[in-house]
Amino acid sequence: MESISPLQFLKDKSILVIGATGFLGKVFAGKILRIQPNVKKLYLVVRAADAKSAMKQILDEVYVSTS
Repeated sequence: MESISPLQFLKDKSILVIGATGFLGKVFAGKILRIQPNVKKLYLVVRAADAKSAMKQILDEVYVSTS
C-alpha cells in the first residue's frame, strides 16, 4: 500500500468544518489554509440567528484569526 502525505491528500478536496467559530475550529481552518491553500472548498458551519449575523461572526472571529 502506497503512503500519501497529508498535503497531497488535502489538495483539491472539499472540507467541512463544524463549529468554525470555536477555538479548535478557528485553529483547524487556519492550519488547513496555511499548509494547503489548494483545497477545493472550505465549508464553515456557524450557528447564528440569521445569515447577516453568521457572516459578521465569520468575519469577526474566523477571518481575523486566520490572517
